[in-house]
Amino acid sequence: MSLTLSFDRNALSADKITLPSRFYRFDERGENYVKILAIGDGLFPKDKVNISLKLKDSNLVLTNESASKVHKSEGDFAVCRYNFAILGGSNLEFINDEVIPFGGSKTLQFFRISLDQNSGFFYCDLLSKGRSFERYNFSSFAVKNLFTIDGKVEYMERYEISGSWLLDYLNRRGKKEALFAKIYAKAIDNDSFALKLVEAGIAACEYTQNKRLLIALIVEEKISAVKKKIDIAWRLYREIIGKGAFDLGKR
Repeated sequence: MSLTLSFDRNALSADKITLPSRFYRFDERGENYVKILAIGDGLFPKDKVNISLKLKDSNLVLTNESASKVHKSEGDFAVCRYNFAILGGSNLEFINDEVIPFGGSKTLQFFRISLDQNSGFFYCDLLSKGRSFERYNFSSFAVKNLFTIDGKVEYMERYEISGSWLLDYLNRRGKKEALFAKIYAKAIDNDSFALKLVEAGIAACEYTQNKRLLIALIVEEKISAVKKKIDIAWRLYREIIGKGAFDLGKR
């Protein structure tokens, strides 16, 4: 699955679409809203998803249609790659649905975003515990994130965890359940955005070393509670950039 889109002064160009890739573009309040549509029954070993996006003097709200289900693997990883270039005073808001790792699954996720000083973004990442009858039973979930501003690395993040490691972590801290979501953002005013997040009860906020990016951690026991806080955070971000929120059509 491969999808490459570009927006130049808000004019859309679909540069590459490899089946079974699908997307739908909405026009919400005069701004672009694109939903990546789900085809098939999730990700299997050796599957590769590549989403590339370039914005120039443009604004975009991007979401998935639904959660990403990752099936069991005996050896190979399911791979997701996101490569975004946000340039010329552009703004991207990527409200990413959760990854649901089935028992024995292996996932490798790459997220790379390059932007200039005048551009901004909001991105959230959420890992669930798995299917309702499973509890952190996945084999591996690996992430490689890279954020660059004006060609210089601002923040790099690499980690790999297993379900058993996460269960041990929770047990050592006396927690039965916990779901973790991360928000990465570069707002017009990071300080004001961080203050709003803290006031809203999203208390774990930190800056990258140069204070050019903001990272917020959400921890809740139920997926509905996590998603509610992500929605609050997104609406607060849009306040900071002077825009109103709208219904994404996600339930």
